[in-house]
Amino acid sequence: MIEHLKVTTLVENTATGPGLLGEHGLSFLVEADGRRLLFDTGQGLVLESNAERLGVSLEGLDAVVLSHGHYDHTGGLERVLERNPQTRLYLHPDALGDKFNRNGKDIGSGLPSAQALSARVGEMIFTDEATEIFPGLSVTGRIPRRNDYEDTGGPFFLDSDCREEDTIPDDQALFVRTVKGVVVILGCGHSGVVNTLERVAELTNESRVHALVGGMHLLRSGPERLERTAEMLSRVDLQILGANHCTGIEAVCHFRRCFPGRVISMGVGDVLDVREEDR
Repeated sequence: MIEHLKVTTLVENTATGPGLLGEHGLSFLVEADGRRLLFDTGQGLVLESNAERLGVSLEGLDAVVLSHGHYDHTGGLERVLERNPQTRLYLHPDALGDKFNRNGKDIGSGLPSAQALSARVGEMIFTDEATEIFPGLSVTGRIPRRNDYEDTGGPFFLDSDCREEDTIPDDQALFVRTVKGVVVILGCGHSGVVNTLERVAELTNESRVHALVGGMHLLRSGPERLERTAEMLSRVDLQILGANHCTGIEAVCHFRRCFPGRVISMGVGDVLDVREEDR
């Protein structure tokens, strides 16, 4: 169980302080009882500048985890690996495949082959299944899609002609067992927030979630999905919600109405701090 968890937003669409830069993308520095990992790396345009401005070192990382293989979550990886040649890299095997949007635009990771990438890290671990990174902190691996009202936020494709659908099986989330309960960290939530939380409940045998932060890809969601998502967040007795990146302003406003006082900002520079003395 993690006694002190600190999640700092290094890359996000919005920035909260002077000198910080926003970018369509996401990156969190996750610090858990003295261990440090980077969850996603943004596009790579602002990560290093924001880290320097915030006094955060991008060196000495124990691990780097990719939530999925879209450019706005992987673009800064190669620069991060230059600083951390002995780190462990966790990613789903499909994160390195071709990916395109509805217009046939390439939105893939832009990363080299698995063989080339593995030569640049201490260890590369593929995470098709749930995988422990540190004691108390794990990645979900592939998330089962059980609720038909949740989709990827798509359409997304595996080819530039937009003929073969990409269901984004590489989407995964972090979950942390802390002294205050389970904390879930999303990249884009392409698997669906409810699907993700149900999978975390199976993996932890915990029905409650203390905090949920990250992108939720609810930009094009209708009222039914928003209501069902809010119902799930209420069921797990969520205390802190830091929805950002691809969640969408309408969804954030909906959650603010549903959970007054529990929605926090997670723009660049914002921090989620969970520690024992706050219990």
